[in-house]
Amino acid sequence: MAVAYFVSVTLALFAGALPAQVLGLLWEMISSGMEVEIPYIALLRLLGAVGAIAAVIVSDKIRGYILARDLIVGAIALEALSLIGFSMSREFWNLCVWITALGFSMGLCFTLICYLLRETYSRKTCLLFALSPLGVLTGSYLVSFILSQGRSWKTACQVLAILQIALCMVIFFLRRTLLRDVVQMVRKRRKEANIQRQRRRERLIREKGQVDERSEGAYLIRLLFLYGACIFCGLLILSAIHLTYSAQVSQSGLPARLEDSVMTVCAGMALGRLGIHFLKRSAGWAWAAGTCVTLAFLAVAFVAAWAGQGGSMVFFAMRFGTGLGAGMIFPNLIQTEDERFDDEAQTAMAGLLPAFYLGTEAVITPFVQSMSGGSKVVVCAAAMTALAICMGVFLAFASKRITREKGG
Repeated sequence: MAVAYFVSVTLALFAGALPAQVLGLLWEMISSGMEVEIPYIALLRLLGAVGAIAAVIVSDKIRGYILARDLIVGAIALEALSLIGFSMSREFWNLCVWITALGFSMGLCFTLICYLLRETYSRKTCLLFALSPLGVLTGSYLVSFILSQGRSWKTACQVLAILQIALCMVIFFLRRTLLRDVVQMVRKRRKEANIQRQRRRERLIREKGQVDERSEGAYLIRLLFLYGACIFCGLLILSAIHLTYSAQVSQSGLPARLEDSVMTVCAGMALGRLGIHFLKRSAGWAWAAGTCVTLAFLAVAFVAAWAGQGGSMVFFAMRFGTGLGAGMIFPNLIQTEDERFDDEAQTAMAGLLPAFYLGTEAVITPFVQSMSGGSKVVVCAAAMTALAICMGVFLAFASKRITREKGG
């Protein structure tokens, strides 16, 4: 019973992430076929991010434990439908409509799973989320393989959609076969989690006292730093994929394929999340370790690039190291809480974290284009190092303990 539920959630994460990088991989072929300029990808990414953010906001209004599981299946099915519609597009405005729908469905699936895991399986969050980058990796590999066989980009989208539909059916039957048992199990886990949270709440109140104005303000400020850390984390991951690819393209004599960049970053993310799960460390420890790992790899890449070593190993270090460190940091951010505060309010505020994480898709194209010297490896490494430092600073402020006002 628990294993079936575990498998269904992992499959949902895997299936939902399959088309995450499809637009970047296929855009050159799409733009040439429709006679659309390549910079228009920025508009499509913006629409996808808007759809994802809208899904995050809407999901807080419609979520529920039984309803959420059905919505996850529906969100994956909507992703498949969006891919099919995307593949049938003949004009640019068709692409805009379907990419917005794809972003909405991906954001809905991602956020609902975050809600579910935060309440019932928080200790397995990193293990489950390791399937998300593996899904992106698999989707990128399938697209690359289909294109290498001489097939069109439309065929690649349709194959991904068929795979999503098949996985959606498996998830649906897993849930329906053990529906009553799963419902009882989820309710039991939720009850146990609420009991544990209430005990921690009572202990915290004894240690820190009741919530006062200072602690409320500190909690809101802490959340703002968490949102900022999510922005930098998401931008850092996308920079490891797209900014390093842009720099590698400009290097003569080096083979450059975007799918290689995507797969390297995703492999690092999966490994980082698996490592944090098996080490069984706290969220704060994971933040610190992830930031240090990211900075260490980027520092090595920066020194090597500064010394004139701009080979493939430098790009591998930047991509894999960034993915490894970022995998340790997110989704541990969604586990941040202070039990003295109302649980519903905490869940709603933490539920906004994916919006900031996914929203960075809207700014990655302007960010890459704004890097006037981004074609140089050393500039690319320096820019990513600056992003990692900013992320570390925000995480450091977000990890500060909330204390009550003296005399309160």
